[in-house]
Amino acid sequence: MFDSWRGLVQGVLEIGFSVFVLLIAIRWWDATPVHKGFLSGGMSVGLLLTPFLSSTLSNLKKTEVGISSYLMILTGASLLFAGFTSSLFLFVCSCMVAQVCLSQIPNMILKAYARNYSAEERGKKVSITLALSTVGGLIASYAFGSYLDLNNADYCWIFVWMSFSAFVAAWLLRKMDASIPIVKNNLPSFKKYGGFALLREDHIFVRVLAAWMLLGFGAIMTFPLRIEYLSRENQMNLSNRDIALVAVVAFFGAKIISTFFWGKLFDSMHFIKFRVLLNMFMGIAILIYFNSQSIIGILTGSVLAGIGMGGANLAWNLWVTKLAPSGREKDYMSIHMSFTGIRGFLAPFAGYWVESKVGFDGVSVISALMIAGSALLFLTCMTDRRFYI
Repeated sequence: MFDSWRGLVQGVLEIGFSVFVLLIAIRWWDATPVHKGFLSGGMSVGLLLTPFLSSTLSNLKKTEVGISSYLMILTGASLLFAGFTSSLFLFVCSCMVAQVCLSQIPNMILKAYARNYSAEERGKKVSITLALSTVGGLIASYAFGSYLDLNNADYCWIFVWMSFSAFVAAWLLRKMDASIPIVKNNLPSFKKYGGFALLREDHIFVRVLAAWMLLGFGAIMTFPLRIEYLSRENQMNLSNRDIALVAVVAFFGAKIISTFFWGKLFDSMHFIKFRVLLNMFMGIAILIYFNSQSIIGILTGSVLAGIGMGGANLAWNLWVTKLAPSGREKDYMSIHMSFTGIRGFLAPFAGYWVESKVGFDGVSVISALMIAGSALLFLTCMTDRRFYI
């Protein structure tokens, strides 16, 4: 129960970072492409650092869920600072600190999921938390977008509300830590077990990581461009509220509706088939979104992307439980998150650069081809027995 409510308030943070922090940087700070790239890649920096932060945090005499609560407190404090600083440099830095802390949560609580949910119900249970996270993001997106459209709007209040959400999430994590039988954090450290040595030990893991890298790079380089496409004066030039409706309400509405379906499918379907199906949704959605000049086309692309992301988030959070030996889920997840961080940090910069050369439609074609290539690479792992139900 506490994890479900935590998902609801964490959704406010996720939508704040994915849409409104960047929107504020564009329209209030007039940020350069470099600043926008760092803001878009802040979460990815945290993911890149996951193996090293995981090693350091493992030395604390706390459970993973307990550590998560302290990370949330630091997230809230950083957001408050970002809301009231008058320096663009400090604004970007504090937002990145908050994103680094928030990015550690999936790895910290994965062990709790693996030990407390059976393989037959794990997807279904976690899909509830992810769906409520989407609901929180949807509500916040409409509220934030409507507020920022007011003549006397002060973006500082967006950061106050995000900070409050982080503090509430921290409290819920503390309650969660006290209410479920989480095993203490007593596994050997990253350095002792070699972390990246997994890349030498498990060749299928390496191949799947390569497929994720190709998929993620192709998709992530379009993420910040979605807002640019809707807000730029020589493109759609929508209002803040309309941007929230198109990029968030349609997207997250489809994501909510599809999440429970994907959760059941994850528990019963071969993972590689599951992942390839998601790739199809993502590639088609990107092509429609960036090649549409009407609100109907944009909405169609957003809905298809939302359906795909409903399953993609679940797959990203839980796929290592299909492959990793019992007790080693956190080791596998930390490497997976680190590679996610590499592509997540570089892809937004690449996206802005590619768009400057070939336009939004050119970016969409390149992205779709990379996603199709990753599907072919995933299919080469079909025969590994660990992926069978």
